Amino acid sequence: MKISELCKQTGLSKDGIRHYEQLGLIHSQRKPAGTRYYQDYDENSIVRIEIIQCGKSCGFTLKEIKNIFDCTDNDELSLAELRPFLLQKLAELDLKVAEIEKMRGIIKQNLAGVDCQ
Repeated sequence: MKISELCKQTGLSKDGIRHYEQLGLIHSQRKPAGTRYYQDYDENSIVRIEIIQCGKSCGFTLKEIKNIFDCTDNDELSLAELRPFLLQKLAELDLKVAEIEKMRGIIKQNLAGVDCQ
């Protein structure tokens, strides 16, 4: 698919997609179109962008995401070898969830006393 279609499917800008490609997070193939060329992205790019966006919102850095992708793409590390890193990230996410739940409770408590007319 062309970059414009990938933008529509993921909500990411062309610059964002190009940035992810420069970092090696996603990949495309150069395809001819008459006298010009365009970058062709496969369905896997959509999945990877969804993982990237979710990972970023949960506190993963792009470097961490790239390391995970590289390890699994190149079979450098198994999931068992990634386990300590993933367990650490899981603990960090659990802490964030607890903080979010605490703030949610505070907001609900404050809203309970507000007269909504």
